[in-house]
Amino acid sequence: MATSPAEAFGIALREARLKRGLSQEEAASVGGIDRAYFGHVERATKTPTLSMIFRVAGAVGVKPSRLFLQAEQILSQKDHPKR
Repeated sequence: MATSPAEAFGIALREARLKRGLSQEEAASVGGIDRAYFGHVERATKTPTLSMIFRVAGAVGVKPSRLFLQAEQILSQKDHPKR
């Protein structure tokens, strides 16, 4: 469960990447992003800039707004756990 916005964003990014059947290496290549950096964003050990958010979203074929919406939903699960 995500405890921060960065973790929630990373989870949303990973889910979008996996939904499209891409490895981190494939997604990073599509976006012209270093694979290690892409992994750091997914694990929330690096916080992407706004321009990088657009690049990682494009690399997994979604709009940045979709990743943010998904991240918000992930965070709201933390605030309201299922019973």
